[in-house]
Amino acid sequence: MRHKIKGIVVREIATGESDKLLTILTETMGTITVKAPGVRKLSSANLRSAQLFAFSDLLLYEKEGRFTLQESVLREDFYEIREDVTAFALGCYLCEVASSVSVGGDEGTEILRLLLNALYAAEKHVTDLQIIKAAFEFRLAALIGYEPDFSECPICGTPCDEMKRRTFELTDGYLFCAGCDNPAEGFSRRASVSDAAYAALKHILTVPVNKVFLFRLDEPALSEMAKLCEEYLLLRVEKQMKTLDFYKKSLVTTERDHT
Repeated sequence: MRHKIKGIVVREIATGESDKLLTILTETMGTITVKAPGVRKLSSANLRSAQLFAFSDLLLYEKEGRFTLQESVLREDFYEIREDVTAFALGCYLCEVASSVSVGGDEGTEILRLLLNALYAAEKHVTDLQIIKAAFEFRLAALIGYEPDFSECPICGTPCDEMKRRTFELTDGYLFCAGCDNPAEGFSRRASVSDAAYAALKHILTVPVNKVFLFRLDEPALSEMAKLCEEYLLLRVEKQMKTLDFYKKSLVTTERDHT
């Protein structure tokens, strides 16, 4: 059986003399493993489509649940992201997270679109990389069924927009007002949310996917939002992301080099 699909390479492993084993996040089939014979040869027609971050139209042959790459047409390779080690590390993390949760169908299409927009934003440095990472994490959590409730306090009904002080309960995804923020209630994972961070989080959840990363945020709200978004997503994914350590180390190294 043959499949014509769109997909992006989120992981590559060299095998044999000239082959690769690719992990591909697809538009309709979720994340699949694909054997790519001969793609390490300079003469291979599929050479560019078998690289990390390559987004292509693919023709795959399937036999007994195993996929082999036959033909490809490259759409985007995000090559410039490799020129910045921190942007590259972030791209690796985004790919690992997206491939860990995508299951195909409409949800898979939206996850793929989010990833493509995030990689473009990181490649072109359209905003701070920490904003790109946080926005990706929070929007992804919403896409996989964990959209937080930013309508009203779940206890007293005060609209979130009218709260003078907000506390976000990361486990259940509710915002509590100052009067109902009671640590004794047993909520174990809580985070204060400033007005600036709250506005940014609402932006992430409500705008079209191609505008998710188009905003700025200053400190200390940036660090506040970045920590909240990372923890909120990782609570749902329940998997240790090796690429996250790579990203954080590259971020520290870059900051040290700039001081």
